[in-house]
Amino acid sequence: MSVAETQYLALLRAALWVTPVDIDGTIDWKAVMQMAFYHGNTVLLSDVAARLTDDQKPSPKMMAKLQDYMRGNLMLQMRQKRILFSAVKLLREHGIEPVVLKGFGLAGLYPNPCLRQSGDIDLFVGLDSFHEACALLRTLPGCYYWCEEVDVGRHYNIEFGDVIMEIHRVSADVVDDREHQVYAAIEQEGLKVSPQRVDVDGFELGIPSREFMVFFTFYHAWHHFTTSGVGWRQLSDVAMVLHAYSGQLDLEKLREWFTSMHLMQPWQTFGFLLVDCLGLPQTELPFFDASCRRRARIVYKHVMKEGNFRRERSFRLNRPKKRLWQKLHAFICTFIDFFHLVGAFPKSAFHELKISLKQGFKKNFQKK
Repeated sequence: MSVAETQYLALLRAALWVTPVDIDGTIDWKAVMQMAFYHGNTVLLSDVAARLTDDQKPSPKMMAKLQDYMRGNLMLQMRQKRILFSAVKLLREHGIEPVVLKGFGLAGLYPNPCLRQSGDIDLFVGLDSFHEACALLRTLPGCYYWCEEVDVGRHYNIEFGDVIMEIHRVSADVVDDREHQVYAAIEQEGLKVSPQRVDVDGFELGIPSREFMVFFTFYHAWHHFTTSGVGWRQLSDVAMVLHAYSGQLDLEKLREWFTSMHLMQPWQTFGFLLVDCLGLPQTELPFFDASCRRRARIVYKHVMKEGNFRRERSFRLNRPKKRLWQKLHAFICTFIDFFHLVGAFPKSAFHELKISLKQGFKKNFQKK
């Protein structure tokens, strides 16, 4: 672990737990903030920088830039809330009860909700209400949508300037048939049978059950790790969920879910990093396993190297323009993903490779 990485994680821990910064000497702010940018938590570290002593603060020029990040995130959150509240109100008027995935449900679990870096609005409505919900939300003022077609992928996007709303028919794409059935049952329980209600600025929102919040937040991070690159922002989300719901979780249900989706080993490995790097109390991590240390070191290197979506951005930048070369490029990337996983998770690597190749052959056969 480099000096800059040590400083970055120390600042991140101070932000997550609102504790003093445990760093002696000068902070390499250029390297630290570059990591924060790649890992999607610039706003969190900007807040910590503001409460340091003068000898450890960034330069006045950088400090002004960090303050702009914080103001921009706050303004974006305000716009998102206005649009989200309008969308939920409209759907409820027509008998549709949406559930907010990630976003404000997770932000409310941070010490200061305004410091979680905002992304898209993810609104789950389910299969039965999906088409009606898309039609209704397209009537909201100021929205822009790419096309009328909604039957593509797990969600449909509507844009409101710089605010993107993803309307979900399902919470995640699970391409393996057997795992899809297992996940569908988990989703049914977490999003339809026992969702929570939370107050956000005087407005009531539906969010997933506690157990599904833990499961889905990690599943989302794991999906990023296996495909596009995961950052400490998503791992911080997992830590905050576990901390907020400590002592309130049905652990046997979680054990069943992780085991049935073949995620127990990845969960314990990433969990080791939550404890070791982010400072999550070991008692708050279900199924902690210290023997995951070796795998955790491998995973740590991948996380620090890639960050949030970095692999996906590299894939897009290097993607050939000709269709035949695109297929070859995608085929090569499948094996890159395999070798990315196999060092720490050999069973998961072979499983993902089998699914990817099966889906690739299936698509080509359908086109022919």
